[in-house]
Amino acid sequence: MPKINQKYAPLWTGSYRYAIISGGRGSGKSFVTQSFVRDLSYQIEQKIITTRYTMTSAKKSVIPEFSAKLDIDPSPYNHEEPMRVDFELIDSTYTNKTSNSEITFTGLKTSSGVQTANLKSIEGLTCWLMEEAEELIDDGTETQACTFDRLDDSIRKVGADLRTILVWNPSNEDSFIYKRFFKPYGLDITFNGIHEDILYIYTTYEDNEENLHPSFKRKAENVRKVNPARYDHIYMGIPIRENANALWKALTMISPYRIDSLPEMRRVVVGVDPSVTSSGKQDECGIIACGEGYEGHYYVMRDESGLMSPAEWGKNAVGLYREVKADKIVAEVNQGGDLVEMNLKSVDVVPVKKVHATRGKMVRAEPIAALYEEGKVHHVGHFSDLEHEMVSYTGEKSQVSPNRLDALVWALTELAIEKGPDMSIGFI
Repeated sequence: MPKINQKYAPLWTGSYRYAIISGGRGSGKSFVTQSFVRDLSYQIEQKIITTRYTMTSAKKSVIPEFSAKLDIDPSPYNHEEPMRVDFELIDSTYTNKTSNSEITFTGLKTSSGVQTANLKSIEGLTCWLMEEAEELIDDGTETQACTFDRLDDSIRKVGADLRTILVWNPSNEDSFIYKRFFKPYGLDITFNGIHEDILYIYTTYEDNEENLHPSFKRKAENVRKVNPARYDHIYMGIPIRENANALWKALTMISPYRIDSLPEMRRVVVGVDPSVTSSGKQDECGIIACGEGYEGHYYVMRDESGLMSPAEWGKNAVGLYREVKADKIVAEVNQGGDLVEMNLKSVDVVPVKKVHATRGKMVRAEPIAALYEEGKVHHVGHFSDLEHEMVSYTGEKSQVSPNRLDALVWALTELAIEKGPDMSIGFI
């Protein structure tokens, strides 16, 4: 049974109006906060809404995750049965039959826009839990409050303990949450405690090790050795400062166009930026699957990049090719030459397009960044490692090679710019 570390205890015991849950990958944020609203629902007449910014189908995403929490602990009314016996699911709402409290799961963003009007119409809201809250932006105008305030202001039931809980992987210091809840008070992201009516909880995977497989820690340590900046951001939850010279900006080019459900694809390719050695200091191998929809937009589908030997990345690239039913693999061969193609085809006979980088990374990436600016590229879910490279890489010689970004650029270039026959090419 997973154990909840003591840093999260104030969620249950503290007195607060807002709770900001910050931390890196593997810190258990989602597990803990879903467990909290589960427990909160045993109080009488709680009306809880759980959101993510983009969630086209709660039943395919967050509801199965929450449902698993109902089998972990016994019912407080019948210790021989799991909590599940106390709950009933209708559509996207769980009702706790012992208290008549409700937990509704939905997304803020739908195909028709941000649906705060529909959410505000829910009477008697007492608690709002937002996961992936790094997606919140200050979208207010001179005449209209921002999305956060419009929904937060609707949590106003008289006589109830009201809570707004924001769970985020700290993105950057330009983000809405940082500017609203940290910067005005001079608080560091690692602060734990209560300031005014705001509870701050910061935690990392190091606080949650007993719930993690040893391989998770090994991977984190490998990333720390190879790319300390990425380790600090992804695993320690430290916000990055977007580089003004980077081609991508998260808040204007990535987050607004993120989706959580993939439409039908016209073409799919897997981009590969190989690692040629298997020493402890080698670069990661970039392996990214992208697709082109029938409407002319492009979709980042999967990121299977990582530190791998040539044999491992060959198997992973071909495996991803099969899983996403790709048309081809596009692989850079500047390092490794024909060995790259041979490595892939030693796994299986797959179509491989060999590409040569004849100009700098930033120059190759510019046309792809332009597609993002036009809103034509959508990330299907969150790709923290990839997005970190996108908003921080500037081409400086001191920077670690952005292998995920390179693989992304090769894949999207093949789909959007280079649509010719398979051949060895040098372009842009």
